[in-house]
Amino acid sequence: MTLKDILNSKPSKIITCNVNCIVADAISVMDAKGVGSILVYDDHKKLAGIFTERDIMKCFVRNISFTNEVMARIMTPNPLVLDSSTDVSVAMNMMSERKFRHLPVSENGEIIGVISYRDLVSHILPGIIYMTGDSY
Repeated sequence: MTLKDILNSKPSKIITCNVNCIVADAISVMDAKGVGSILVYDDHKKLAGIFTERDIMKCFVRNISFTNEVMARIMTPNPLVLDSSTDVSVAMNMMSERKFRHLPVSENGEIIGVISYRDLVSHILPGIIYMTGDSY
């Protein structure tokens, strides 16, 4: 099974913002769209970073103002991007080793989606995910 197979089985939710976006605005969009990450693009429409729930926690712990800070200073820069033909097991190993939970996926040099660690686990162990549901 490839990353493209997983992307094809879920609704497309590529949420983006600019490096100059205010952090609070990005968090509001993430909440409204029900996503755990937002891709951050520079002024040339090139992927510059990713902002995730973990980055929100870092802001909170460091007492960084959500309303006065821009994404360029808070995002995780230069995220790993895997090709859509990558096997799910390879992606899962990379995400586990590098300790991140959101992964942009590309095809022919263009970002076509974002895979979460949960997406991968739910395809590998669907019965377990079904049993636990979204009760956490």
